Amino acid sequence: MDFKLHDIETITNNFAEAQKVGSGGHGDVYRATHKGEEIAVKKLHQFQGLDDEEFDSECRNLREVRHQNIVRLIGYCYESEHTCVVDRDGGVYLEQRMERVLCFEYMHGGSLDKYIQDEACGLEWLTCYKIIKGTCAGINYLHSSKGKPIFHLNLKPGKILLDRSMTPKIADLGVSRLAASEKTEETLTDMPHGTLGFMPPEYVNSCLISKKFDVFSLGVIIIKILAGNNGYDNCSEMSPEEFIELVTENWTKRLRALMSYSFQEDILRVRTCVEIALRCVALDRNKRPTVTDIVHELEALEANITIMS
Repeated sequence: MDFKLHDIETITNNFAEAQKVGSGGHGDVYRATHKGEEIAVKKLHQFQGLDDEEFDSECRNLREVRHQNIVRLIGYCYESEHTCVVDRDGGVYLEQRMERVLCFEYMHGGSLDKYIQDEACGLEWLTCYKIIKGTCAGINYLHSSKGKPIFHLNLKPGKILLDRSMTPKIADLGVSRLAASEKTEETLTDMPHGTLGFMPPEYVNSCLISKKFDVFSLGVIIIKILAGNNGYDNCSEMSPEEFIELVTENWTKRLRALMSYSFQEDILRVRTCVEIALRCVALDRNKRPTVTDIVHELEALEANITIMS
């Protein structure tokens, strides 16, 4: 759906501060209501070098993205405005500004980062597991969508939003890289992507982009869910076996305290997830699994648990 700037200004009260719910490197986000549905309106900052055709093409690509674990793009708007500007000498002239706005479904649960504490995620285990599985499914969809991989390149807990039922949905594909074809899986670039701490070493050192960029970020996210904000730093100081035992032991204590009826199954899920996460953050990108591999591994785990029970 194409929105008119006037209509967006109306439902956001001219981008009123009272309706602002967040700000990021690419724009400010406002809460609004459109045709009875709550939506998130993202007003992008002024970008240099992004022309109308490029923006329109990117929006059309994003509009084709349809998955239960991807935040849905409802519509967009790009219109030019002329505003009066007073220069230093008191002269007045008209300046043309291109306003670009993206409208998404509104996520009432907020972002995952606000639930992750120093030691672990504050959510119960089954919700954590649901978030891990859903995030993996969403990334797998992006990486295999229509044979043209979409690389997110900035995955982190703040980009994983939760709806009322705590279903995770990946947000902010605006910096995603649409590969030209299946053959274009690795590209050298000097464009800045990602967030420090979630970027793989091959990008930090050589600006190399591939599907394994997102896999590394996914591994860091899972570790933070399982072991808290300091989890990734802690795991780098331990052997994989020591870290797996530490995380498993901590979750064992939490689950026993809750007298979980599915205690053994949940511990198996915890151990599997931390093992997957450690493979994802391997320094050698060739040793990292694909997201498809991860999804299949989790599906096989659930099938085995069903047989065991």
